[in-house]
Order: sequence, then structure tokens, then C-alpha cells
Amino acid sequence: MSRETENNAYQRLIGIGLALSAEKEINSLLERILKEAKSLANADAGSLYLKNRDETLGFAIVLNDTLNLFQGGVDGAPVSLPDVPLVTEAGEKNMTNIVSRATLLGKTLVVDDAYAPDGGFSGTRQFDELTGYHSTSCLAVPLKTLAGEVMGVLQLLNAKNEDGETIAFSDEVKLLIEALSSQASVAMENRYLLDGQEEMKEKLEREMENRTEELKVALEKLSEAHIVLKELTTFDSVTGIRNRQFFDEVFEQEWRRALRQQYDISLLLLDIDHFKKVNDTYGHLAGDECLSAVAQEIDKMLNRPSDVVARYGGEEFVVILPYASTDNALHLATQICDSLAARVFNADGNNISVTVSIGVSSTVPGEEGRPRDLVSQADEALYHAKSKGRNRVCVYGAK
Repeated sequence: MSRETENNAYQRLIGIGLALSAEKEINSLLERILKEAKSLANADAGSLYLKNRDETLGFAIVLNDTLNLFQGGVDGAPVSLPDVPLVTEAGEKNMTNIVSRATLLGKTLVVDDAYAPDGGFSGTRQFDELTGYHSTSCLAVPLKTLAGEVMGVLQLLNAKNEDGETIAFSDEVKLLIEALSSQASVAMENRYLLDGQEEMKEKLEREMENRTEELKVALEKLSEAHIVLKELTTFDSVTGIRNRQFFDEVFEQEWRRALRQQYDISLLLLDIDHFKKVNDTYGHLAGDECLSAVAQEIDKMLNRPSDVVARYGGEEFVVILPYASTDNALHLATQICDSLAARVFNADGNNISVTVSIGVSSTVPGEEGRPRDLVSQADEALYHAKSKGRNRVCVYGAK
């Protein structure tokens, strides 16, 4: 997946999240979830299961292009496929079906070939026997409540490439579907809360003031769910790139990986020079549009899937560069600095020119080092870049 394609996909995720939260009916919500997931992953087929009280998983929605099958949801016929048991007749956990295993383990499962000798998913083969389908690549993502309980599973089958050939689900697609599933889980739980809220409202109208406290509790839970949903997003609403929370999580992961494998990891800390003047001169709306334009320009210059740009705070941005030496990081930082200085951004009808100062830090992590040390070094280099006149790049430790 190219950088531009990945960026477009994550931008699309934001829109999907908003659309899911706007669905007014649970069946239409479930149908929307599966359709969006299937489209994002370019999968030939997919199913959405909901956990039943009798320790089974029931089919809620089934979509299959090859079989021209559309069951469940709002538009499809009722699903006629049998439920998937979570426990065998012998009382053991059912690990032979990918969706039951994903439910019991509470984690995403990816299978490149369901018919491989070591696959062990006889449940997939039973599904194929019932439908006449041939499941090859599988992706199963559990749908969890805010409390961490699995309430269902999103399964996709047979990813397709541009030529229509069946391929394995890539790591990038897995991350996209996991992000979508996170949004879907919160939307589903909110929908259930809202549906429950509506029922309580009707009951309140009958019982008058006797149930006022119960309504208050339900409204508080709904409010808390919306707050959690807002916190779950990993995108900055102004710039459209990743936010500080996402940076903190990914940087910690990349640091540990670089420590294990002993390779270079570099950090760029960028600050727009004299940005207060932009806000003071053109207004905050123009300032926000300018921030977004700068962020997108930086993002376009990152060509590797492993590179990450995030809004660090205010008018500061941070770039994670795994496998990048000091020279490579300096080269990229210089390109970014020169490119931004040469650009004129149109923001709220105004042509605005800005420059950036960039601090660069690089290291091969050691046992005694900490991720925040690299951030501090990049921040110190950024300070030197500003003290030397701005619109320049400084490397930590360089004279």
C-alpha cells in the first residue's frame, strides 16, 4: 500500500467513523460496518457475528460476491446459516473455527490459507461445504465493548488484488480493519445504549418520576461512551494526520523493535517559524488551514510505510524514521525544510508563506536508553535551529 493510498484509507476511516455513529438502527449499522470493512480490505466475502447468550456466535450479516449472497441487515433475507458454538459437546473451547477462536482469545487472527495442513480450521471448511464457497485467506477481528468483552466478530474472506486474484490480507489491511472494528465496536455499544435509552424513556413516560434516577444513570453512561469514542480516535481533527497519542504509542513500539534488532531510528521535530504572526495577521481559521496544508506537505514527502508524521502540539510536528541513519534523516529534513520554504499555501483565501525549523536526533537504542531521550535530543536540536535564525535544520550533537 503506497503512502498516498494509506493516507487516503485512514482519511476514509474518519468519515466511516462519523457515518457509523450517525446510524439510527442497529441492523443498518451492522450492514454498514461489514460493507465498509469489505470495501476497505477489498475482500470477496465477509460475515459479521454477534455473540449469543447460549455461548454461540450467530450470523448477523453475510456478504459474498462470488456466491451473490446477501443475507441479514436491512436489505438482505434472514440469515439461514447455523450458529457457531464457542464450546464443543465435550465441554472444550472450540478452537477449530477461526471466529470462535478469535472470540475466545480476544485477538485478531489472520490465516493466509484456510486449507493449509497446519491451519486447523475445520469450521471454515464446514462453512464452505454448506455454501459451495472456497475460503482461502481469512481475517477475523473481535468486536469488543469498552470493558473489553467480546460482543461479536468481523470476518473477511479472500482478499483480492487489482487483477482479482485471491491474496493474503496484508499487515496494512489488518491495521485498517482493526481500526474500523474499534470504531464499529464503540458505535454498536452506543447504539445499544441509545436503544436501551429509548426504551427507558418510554417506560419513564408511564412511570413518571419513579424512574428519573435510572434515566440519569443511562444518560451519564451514554455521555461517558461518547467521551471514550472521542479519545479513541488517533487522528488530529485540524490537520488530518496522526495525533500525539498515536505518536506516543507507535514511537514506543518502534523503539522496542529497534532495540531488539539493533538498527538506527531517527526523529525529526519540526516547528513552524513565527506561526503566531499567521494567526494574528490572517485569523485562526486561516491558521488552521495553513497547519493542515503544512502537515499534508510533510506527509507527502514520507515515502516509506514505516515513516510516521504526527502533530506533536500547537504548530509542532514530529516524524518517526525507523531504519534511518543521521545522514538519511538530515537529508529528508533538509528536503522538507526547503520544500516548505518554497511553497505558498492558500488558506482561507490568503496566500501564506511559512518556514520551519527542524531538530534531528538519531540513535541505535541501547538497554540504558529511553525513547524520551531521543525526543529531548531532537527538541534541543530544534532549539539550536531557532537560535541560529530559523528556517534551517540542526542535528543533535553537531557543531
